Amino acid sequence: MPTLKKNVSVFDSDVRDNEGYRYTTSASYSSIVANRRMTEATLQHIAATAKRVLDAGCGDGTYANDIKRERSSLEIVGFDPASEAIRVARSRYPDIEFVVGDVLRAETFPEEKFDLIILRGVLHHVLDPAEAIRQCAARADALLIIEPNGNNPILKLIEKVSAYHREHEERSFSSRALARWCREARCPATSISFIGFVPFFFPTLPAKIIHFFQPFLERVPLLCRFFGAQVIITAESKNRLRQPV
Repeated sequence: MPTLKKNVSVFDSDVRDNEGYRYTTSASYSSIVANRRMTEATLQHIAATAKRVLDAGCGDGTYANDIKRERSSLEIVGFDPASEAIRVARSRYPDIEFVVGDVLRAETFPEEKFDLIILRGVLHHVLDPAEAIRQCAARADALLIIEPNGNNPILKLIEKVSAYHREHEERSFSSRALARWCREARCPATSISFIGFVPFFFPTLPAKIIHFFQPFLERVPLLCRFFGAQVIITAESKNRLRQPV
């Protein structure tokens, strides 16, 4: 069973057309600042004791490289079903290991244990996000999930009207649903937070205005919960299915 709702060739085609994904390669201002905010949050949630990290759904390798640049001591493995994305990642970042793999297919995972598996913008692309969480929870001590905030009614509207979102069949999930899937995978959430207000692929001028006010907006919990761009969940695995290294 493939990971992606549509054939993975849709994502391979994206990479071939742009030699990388639109939101990382020659990205617009809004995509740059949205990505930067998620990377900041990612780095804040990687424990100082972490040594091995799997970037599940690593795409063209941009995010894995961002982490490696800030935390050079980490051993990072990038993991993605799109072979074209892995080709680009390997050519750009030869110091990082990248492999073709599917979060819904146990046999494609690297055999080693991981201190942390990062699922950044992955679950809204897969056929069975609950199963993806279960597979990852069985192979790591902790999970870091970063997803479009499914509590946000504006995002729900964008998913219906945006050609890009429709083409890629993107759908977001509420923080409650994500936390429930973690709990069912014996990997209960240890924190849930909301960040960012700048949407991807947004016009530059309003994106700059929103970005200016973003630090203040993030201080309002209720506003973040229902209008923040991303939800971040950290979870600690209670599974003992991993083979010792």
